[in-house]
Amino acid sequence: MSALRVAVLNWRDRRHPGAGGAELYCERVARELVAAGHQVVLVTSRPAGTAAREAVDGYTVRRLGGWMSVYPLALAWLARHRRGVDAVVDSANGVPFFSPLVAGGTPVVLLVHHVHQDLFTRALPPLLARFAAWLEGPATRAVYGRRTVVVLSPSTRTAVRRRLHLRGPVRVVPGGVDTLAVETSRSADPRVVVVGRLSPHQRLDSLVVAVARAAARVPGLELHLVGDGAERARLEELAAALAAPVVFHGRLSDADRDAVLATAWLTVSASDSGDWSLRLLEANAAGVPALARRVSGLRDTVRHGESGWLVDEEGAADVVARLTDALVTALQQLADPQRAVAASDGARAWAQRFSWSRTAEGLLSAVATERARQQRARARGERRSGNDVSVVVELPREALPAAWDPRAATSRAEDRWSVDGPLVRALLTAADEEDARGLLRRLHVDPDQPGVRLLVARHADVVDAARANPGGRVVA
Repeated sequence: MSALRVAVLNWRDRRHPGAGGAELYCERVARELVAAGHQVVLVTSRPAGTAAREAVDGYTVRRLGGWMSVYPLALAWLARHRRGVDAVVDSANGVPFFSPLVAGGTPVVLLVHHVHQDLFTRALPPLLARFAAWLEGPATRAVYGRRTVVVLSPSTRTAVRRRLHLRGPVRVVPGGVDTLAVETSRSADPRVVVVGRLSPHQRLDSLVVAVARAAARVPGLELHLVGDGAERARLEELAAALAAPVVFHGRLSDADRDAVLATAWLTVSASDSGDWSLRLLEANAAGVPALARRVSGLRDTVRHGESGWLVDEEGAADVVARLTDALVTALQQLADPQRAVAASDGARAWAQRFSWSRTAEGLLSAVATERARQQRARARGERRSGNDVSVVVELPREALPAAWDPRAATSRAEDRWSVDGPLVRALLTAADEEDARGLLRRLHVDPDQPGVRLLVARHADVVDAARANPGGRVVA
């Protein structure tokens, strides 16, 4: 793809005091796009003490207004600069920017980090919650029409379809990791480390209670919270009231954060909602297994029995009790040195399948999908959204030519090939069975011969191209 000028709209950037996973995603994608030769401007809000314009890792940050005024100000900025923009990534944190209203013919990709319908109900007054839900659902559906949507996990893809009823093709593009180089040096005593914002939806109060209860069964247990946020004071009061062994570190530099993370036996998410969890994946990359509730998004991030453990949801009244029991069981297993090494290796192996460069490739592929959809619509008045089905191809290695090279098998960067001994497996994104049969014919493979299988991809396949072959190598 030729060099593009990309505008990323997100209500906060990483310098914002409330920055979290969505900001990390946008920042890392911007950095990778610049490294690939593209120009990027991140349009965001301006908290106190930050510059209106700043260069970061080769891209430009343009800060405008506060947490609400940034939306109309960003639209005004885009209206003025749209002739100098080749693509817009419109990041929805509950409410999108509605950039199609001013983007003209510029391709717009809607990036949905998480569906907020339930969170609005819990966190906002009834009238405001209904208005926010309308903005996220019917208003977004009307403004974005059949434009391409990017989500971070299969769970959110399902929610986008079933709850928001968005009509455009939906592409799953998980986030990557930055902590693969962190060396594990776990503490002598059992330690749980949680990195991230201390916000209400993280349900860290449940974790503090669970740790207080588990401490009686796991001698020496400590919970270390790295980060700050609106919940800190309440969590400190709760920990003190329960005499829970909790250490509050506040916000740390990346190096200091990684040093604390390296001492962990386990990381935990007590959240009852969310999406692809970058903080759990980054803990995995540092060799730290994860424990999380089996809820939307988290059940995609954590591979049960491989990168950590999932706690089944069976009755809301038992949440803390179930979390406590699962925490104790996991720490008891990790007390065994051999099990601890196996769990750490499994966590690292899972995280190594993801990278920010691949995330950026997936986002660029979504931009290409949207551009092609617009061109078809202008040329033929075509209303269909484009293909958001994915296909898994499995075939024996011996069926392929001797000189077969997976990197030359397809010109599409988003396709993923893995090899596991005699089996070759490919995930073809935005492709149907006929596309797969055509690819096989170009490889001089008869798609009807025994041993060749063409399957519609499942959610787990879309997240991980080597999922069905845990020992397989992702080679392209």
